[in-house]
Amino acid sequence: MCHTDVPDGQATPLVDRTEVHVPVASGEAMPGTLFTDGREGPGILVVADIHGPSPFYEALAARLASAGYTVLLPDYFFRQGPTAGPEIEHAFARRGELDEQQTMRDLDDACGWLAAETGTAQVGSIGFCMGGTFTLDLASVRSAMVTVAYYGFPVPQSTIVTPPPRPIDVVESQRGPVLAFWGEEDHGVGLDHVRAYTGLAEKANPEFSYEILPGLGHGFLAKADIDDHSDPGGRTWHRVLHLFGDHLRDAAETTPEASQ
Repeated sequence: MCHTDVPDGQATPLVDRTEVHVPVASGEAMPGTLFTDGREGPGILVVADIHGPSPFYEALAARLASAGYTVLLPDYFFRQGPTAGPEIEHAFARRGELDEQQTMRDLDDACGWLAAETGTAQVGSIGFCMGGTFTLDLASVRSAMVTVAYYGFPVPQSTIVTPPPRPIDVVESQRGPVLAFWGEEDHGVGLDHVRAYTGLAEKANPEFSYEILPGLGHGFLAKADIDDHSDPGGRTWHRVLHLFGDHLRDAAETTPEASQ
């Protein structure tokens, strides 16, 4: 389920990594890692799944940094600390202690911090599973966002102790470029919820697009060769790079400040 390890044969680019602490409204500081390749590119927030930051997300953050972005991978489980073990049941136990409404506020603050850090008002976000749920919510509560969501939950599971806003309830406020992916065999997310959400999002946001990939289930990017455009998961990553390139990097390069 979800992602922890880098897929076999997939290289991780060598980029600069800096440990940072992001001030949040509660007065605390959320730890994270900032990935750069020496360029001062637009910011992208990477929102991990139930396992939190892992080698899989570090590799994706490094890939984005090598493409010219300033990438923040926060640890939004910082109040709960590490899990008791690598097994999924420990990850679920830690999630049970998480106030996901507070996490939304923390991630919103992280977007603001990243915008200030990079000097660009518009930032990107990319999230996976519960992280995808958070990024769908961010697209509805923040302006100046470029959003990617992999297998986010339009209707979060009823077992969550303190759930975030349901993306399907705030979809009418969604704005900015949004790209969402689900696997057709992802029974946990619920394709009926996905289809209801995408129908509402298409009406609310002309910049919303999505893809439901046939034959694939939850966490499909963990098994994909993202360097291979003939791989279905690889094609989704290619679309992600194009989205961020069109709306973040290219837009930043054409601002008056960038041309001086």
